[in-house]
Amino acid sequence: MNLATANAGGLTRGVSRGARNVTTHTGARRRTDSAMQGISRDERPGRPADAGWRVRLYKGGIYVANRHFRDAAYGSRDGSLYAAQRFRDDMAKEFGIRRREGQSSFLSKIRVEAGLSQGTLANWLHVSTPLIARWEKQGAPVAAIRLVTALIAGRVTPSAEMPTPDLNRVRSLLGLRQDEMADKFGRGYNAYGEWERGKRRIPGWVNVYIDSIAKGWDEKGANLSAEESNPPPIPDS
Repeated sequence: MNLATANAGGLTRGVSRGARNVTTHTGARRRTDSAMQGISRDERPGRPADAGWRVRLYKGGIYVANRHFRDAAYGSRDGSLYAAQRFRDDMAKEFGIRRREGQSSFLSKIRVEAGLSQGTLANWLHVSTPLIARWEKQGAPVAAIRLVTALIAGRVTPSAEMPTPDLNRVRSLLGLRQDEMADKFGRGYNAYGEWERGKRRIPGWVNVYIDSIAKGWDEKGANLSAEESNPPPIPDS
């Protein structure tokens, strides 16, 4: 019995429960959490400009969807992933393929309870809507959850303009070393150092976080959910 037939009526082959990385026989990397069902990463080593996400869905032992979403065509890796997820969901609905849905994340719960759209929250944090969607599926940085909680509670006021705080000054104000600040935002020491030197773009939500502290926000006043205490690394928006 071939693999396609063995998974007739399912979303993918080589996918099991959990949230670990799986490498298919083609070399594409696929995560096994529900948000990534039917989607694999294809870096296209021979043609890096074509790197993106591949959507493959099966039913009755045959492909009902097989499409590649190039990062370049959607502006970023997050943009192409968002498009791939939307396409996957539409095709799964059209062909009656059921997905395993994971539990809603803490971020999703507090956003919905506050009556906010993903787009509104993205505007508050000066990040992309696809990044908010990814955080809600895969987990958000603890610092980001802390900031969102403060925004919803009114302890931090959203700004239409991207803030440009003095990162070095705020770090000194907090009495932290560079490595401690790097840990706070889930980044490597070298990456954080480049933020302070202006060699690397600071993510929008980090700018909002730092600016809020500079304006008097007590970051330790927010309550966090235990489920967000060990989030996975999250890429810049």
